[in-house]
Amino acid sequence: MTVLYEAKNVSKRFTVGSRFSATGKLTLNAVDNVSLSIKAGETLGLVGESGCGKSTLGRCMTRLYEISHGTLVFDGDDISQKSLRQLRPLRAKLQMVFQDPSASLNPRRRVGDLIGEPLRIHAKMNHREIADRVSELLTLVGLSPDHATRFQHEFSGGQRQRIGIARAIAVNPKLIVLDEPVSALDVSVQAQIVNLLADLQEKLNLTYVFIAHDLSVVRQVSTRIAVMYLGSIVEIGNIEDIFAKPAHPYTQALISAVPEPDIKKAGMRSRIILTGDVPSPVNPPSGCRFHPRCPIAQDRCRMERPVLRVHNSKQQAACHFPL
Repeated sequence: MTVLYEAKNVSKRFTVGSRFSATGKLTLNAVDNVSLSIKAGETLGLVGESGCGKSTLGRCMTRLYEISHGTLVFDGDDISQKSLRQLRPLRAKLQMVFQDPSASLNPRRRVGDLIGEPLRIHAKMNHREIADRVSELLTLVGLSPDHATRFQHEFSGGQRQRIGIARAIAVNPKLIVLDEPVSALDVSVQAQIVNLLADLQEKLNLTYVFIAHDLSVVRQVSTRIAVMYLGSIVEIGNIEDIFAKPAHPYTQALISAVPEPDIKKAGMRSRIILTGDVPSPVNPPSGCRFHPRCPIAQDRCRMERPVLRVHNSKQQAACHFPL
């Protein structure tokens, strides 16, 4: 498969605090020197604890956030420094579905207007063509064409997420960044949305970046998985390889926390409890970012920051002493 999207040494920094605070202005390293590639047709799962930078990276990839450093290449085109006007033709091919559909859908506009707006801007369709396409899209995501005349508050959370998905696929994108699309939904509704995304990927030949903190959902939908910790990628590889033999201690701890439905297997598995809290991205630790909580950390980990290296010939891990 060809590489559709590539991020090279991407960093995103925010300035926090103010001149009126005791500490003055500080720099928060939300995304720190991240590199990854996404192949056409695959689903890359992006996982990690809350606050690790997953959503920020997703917004950087879609240029909703301006990156502080690095390069973004989409479909062979460097989009890192493009102006908003230059980005407009690319927006149709690079879409995003947000975690909270209630916040991402304008409550003052009807569903038909919400889904039809990208068709008017990018596809230059007339009113009749937009109405027909909106009806087609609503049917495709499991809703009724009659829903086009309603407002978003008249729908359940799962239905609102379907509307957000319909808006994202309206202009035939190549890549969709899904920012925790099921985390705010009931478990039964989560399964419906996950199945819908799988069906749409097969029908429309879509590529996904699936951001989540639920590893059981990520395992179900993803081809590969990238694990983030404190703004950096600590491990990346095929989903089954990483679940079978994680190379990074942090990945091992995350996988051990996934509930096991088989009672016999659950009894044989030991839970790994990490000590301490996640360090502040304003003042990250020296060396390996994970070393204050790592059970196998050594002096080298405190002094030298590891880089992603090939491990077991199939996966990459940023660890001096991979498992």
